[in-house]
Amino acid sequence: MPTINPEYLILVFLIFVRIGGLMVAAPFFGHRAVPVKTRILFSAVFAWGLVGLVPEPLPPNVTEVVPLMLAVLIEALTGVALGYAAQFIFFAVSFAGEVIGFQMGLSLAQVYNPAEGTYANPLGRLLSFSFLMVFLMIEGHHHVLRALVGSYELVPLAGAQLTNVGGLLLEWTGALFVTAMRLASPFVVTIFLVDVTLGVFARVVPQADLFSLGLPLKLLVGLGMTVFFLQNFFPVIPDLLALMLNDLLSLIEAISGV
Repeated sequence: MPTINPEYLILVFLIFVRIGGLMVAAPFFGHRAVPVKTRILFSAVFAWGLVGLVPEPLPPNVTEVVPLMLAVLIEALTGVALGYAAQFIFFAVSFAGEVIGFQMGLSLAQVYNPAEGTYANPLGRLLSFSFLMVFLMIEGHHHVLRALVGSYELVPLAGAQLTNVGGLLLEWTGALFVTAMRLASPFVVTIFLVDVTLGVFARVVPQADLFSLGLPLKLLVGLGMTVFFLQNFFPVIPDLLALMLNDLLSLIEAISGV
C-alpha cells in the first residue's frame, strides 16, 4: 500500500494517537524525566511499526473532519485509560509512602517529587523510585507495551466502549487505598504503639517534653522498621505488578465490549 494513500496515513495517525495517550499516563513512559520529544518520536516509530498488525477496516467516514476528530478523541482516551490502568499500583505505593512518612514525622521534610510534580516526604520518594527501579528490572514496561499491542486485536480503532471504564476506575480507587494501607500497616501499628507508650510516659512523668522525645523516637523506630520493610517489600513487587497486568487485561476486555 503506498504511503501517500490518505486512509493509510489516517491509520498510522490513529495508532499514533493511542500510543501517545499511553505515553502520557503510563509508568516510566509518562515520567517527567522522559522528554516530550522523546515520547513523540517513540510513539511515531512504534505506530509505523504496528501499522501492519492492526486489523482493518478503518472507522466509517473517517476521512471526513467530524468522524476523524471523534476517532482521534476516542483513541486518545483509550491510550490514557490504558496508561492509568498501569499507573494505579504506582499511586498505591506512593500513597503508602506518604502515610508512612507522615506517621514517622517526615512530613516536616517535604521535598519536590519530579515524578508527580508535587512535594513528598523522603521515604515516599524512596518507595516510589525503588518500585520503579524493580519495575524496569523485571521488564514491566515491556508488559505494558505488549498489553498495548494486544489491545489493537480486541479493541478496533475508534471502537472502544469507554463508558465501561467508570466502574473499573471506582474499583481501582478502592483497591488503591486497600493496597496502600496494607503496605503501610506495619508502620501505622508500630507508631501507634509508640504513641501509646509516650502517653503512658507522659502520665508518669508529666514534666517531660514529649515533643522533643516523641519526634526523634518515632523517626528512629521508623528508620529501623524501614530496613526490614524494604527487605520484604522487594519480593512483593512482582505480585503487585501482576495486579497491574490484571488491571490492564480487565480494562482491555471491558472496552472491547466482549
